[in-house]
Amino acid sequence: MNTLAALGSLPVPLPFAPKRGTPETYTRVRHQARLQLEGRNRGTGVYELLPIAPGHGLARLPPPSPDDMFLDLEGDPFACEGGREYLFGLVAAPVNGAPTYRRRWAYTERDERAAFEMIVDLIVDAWTKNPSMHVYHYAPYEPAALKRLMGRYSSREAEVDRMLRADLFVDLHSVVKHSLRASVERYSIKDLEPFYGFVRSVPLDLSRTSLHVVERALELNAVDAITIDVREAVEGYNKDDCISVLRLQQWLEELRTTLERNGTEGTASGTGAYSGTA
Repeated sequence: MNTLAALGSLPVPLPFAPKRGTPETYTRVRHQARLQLEGRNRGTGVYELLPIAPGHGLARLPPPSPDDMFLDLEGDPFACEGGREYLFGLVAAPVNGAPTYRRRWAYTERDERAAFEMIVDLIVDAWTKNPSMHVYHYAPYEPAALKRLMGRYSSREAEVDRMLRADLFVDLHSVVKHSLRASVERYSIKDLEPFYGFVRSVPLDLSRTSLHVVERALELNAVDAITIDVREAVEGYNKDDCISVLRLQQWLEELRTTLERNGTEGTASGTGAYSGTA
């Protein structure tokens, strides 16, 4: 198939046997193309829920807790030796409608260790007070970074190990990929934001420019080049990422609730026929 339209219009079951790969792979790609074609023709984003299976997709969402947290880190793998996690951001679930954002910068090893320990301590404190809470993130970067920092600084080993073993971290990227199909080319959180109506406070063009300034400054050991305006833009970007994860979690929970109201249990098999537009 040479075009999206041709691929998206293929009949199912496929009228041919693939020379490479499996029919299931081609069918999955065909369905993705079909939805992208539908979104293009309608001029708006569209999505549809996939069949629900135990332990996958929406069934992986734990019950919401008032003490849930939403984590996002900004890092540069080329800064210093071994990379640097230079901004740690954490949003607590809304209290009276206003999410609480905590952040800490890290330009040096000492800063990085202190920021890592602060984030771990905040999470552990909330978890101790409410064992039903979870930490949400998008893609596996954040827990992997905490595990890496634990090893780098030989600090908070017991705490991080307990969190990982308890499945305290919930990767919403994995939930999305196994629960819905959307008319997007990439399943980045930025691409999904129109579906749950999230509007960023800092334009992405300004965010990307400011992120590049910070990373260049760290790589050249020239942190004086990081102006207040740049810091504020990057903090705004990080806060937007954290709150976007929060809004995504709320949207996915709404989808699960809708299925349950329609008689499809979130932990049972079903048709996943519910669809909507962004």
